[in-house]
Amino acid sequence: MKKGYFLLLAIILSACTSGKYSYLFDTGKQLDFSKGKWLMNMTKSNSKVFDKKLYNASYKEFKEILGDSLIDMNSLRTTKLVAPKVGFELTKNELKKLKESSECDFLINVKGTIISNGAGTLSFDSGNGYHSASNQSSVAILIYDLNSGTVLSSSQAIGKATAENSHFDNENAMPSINSSAETLMVAAAKKLIKKYDKYRLD
Repeated sequence: MKKGYFLLLAIILSACTSGKYSYLFDTGKQLDFSKGKWLMNMTKSNSKVFDKKLYNASYKEFKEILGDSLIDMNSLRTTKLVAPKVGFELTKNELKKLKESSECDFLINVKGTIISNGAGTLSFDSGNGYHSASNQSSVAILIYDLNSGTVLSSSQAIGKATAENSHFDNENAMPSINSSAETLMVAAAKKLIKKYDKYRLD
């Protein structure tokens, strides 16, 4: 009985669609992380459930790059009078004020977007002909130089898991397990931040 269960589980997991990721750096692909104080803003996303996971994952990845040079916004607010909310896209005047209140040199902003959850987490072959659906998310990162009030880096990652089948498929085909858009969002953030580590100059 147990052997049959584990065999079934292995077959289902083998049909798992983990997602594919693409990356784009508009500017600032190679950065020097060896100098200054880096402030990590609270993440923004349209997923209330996974926003905390997005923040924790992003903070952990940047912490591995920056070490003690990374300061999180909540910790900063215990000692500095920083605005209660700091937006994702900021004007030069807003950056100047944040520089004065935080005494940091750089600001890291991370934003996640759930684009679609059309494939769901479990897909079956309906037998009604060709079918294609996808779960998709994107993550954008903006890093500002607070001293000059300019964008130091702008990048994006897109994660997509596609479920496809047709009436030509095996009638006994197992269902496919798809990464949810929320899971793709968090994974895309991790993978994008690892790109910063890969291309760093210091």
